Amino acid sequence: MESYDRSLLSRTLLPALLWLLAQLPAFAAAPDPAPIPRLETGGHTAPIKRIAVDRAGRWLVTAADDKTARVWDLQTGKLVQVLRPPIGGDADEGKLYAVAISPDGATVAVGGFTAAAGRPPSIYLFDRATGALRRALGGLPNVVNHLAWSPDGQRLAATLYSGGLRVYDPAELR
Repeated sequence: MESYDRSLLSRTLLPALLWLLAQLPAFAAAPDPAPIPRLETGGHTAPIKRIAVDRAGRWLVTAADDKTARVWDLQTGKLVQVLRPPIGGDADEGKLYAVAISPDGATVAVGGFTAAAGRPPSIYLFDRATGALRRALGGLPNVVNHLAWSPDGQRLAATLYSGGLRVYDPAELR
């Protein structure tokens, strides 16, 4: 058996390990601030999981495994907006499995494998016209599989991978 200097180990390695262990909760809770480069191809680069259309048939929205939702003008067939929810470095983190556009076409809701840096999954609400992220509905216990707006646009329903159902009222959607 090799001999080693225990005092050297306790003076150097042990403090470093203790510091690292103390940092683990911070590493798990904080999102990675480093940018994640992505190429814009003008279309999806992975399978499309869901499609939604507004009540008037003006806008079509697609959600895909490439971690984007895209808004298309149905009259021209042209891409008018790319919606980019927060993503992480994990290969699956950010994949979108659900999309819904409000009946008036003003708000797009997206969900999927949206847990990031130790936080629970969220549903993201975007302004369709500007692409701005309006709100995150967080704290979900599992991945979002499907989203649907009520016909009056006042409520948003989400089904979860575990079979759960969430219905959001107007106050939560502002």
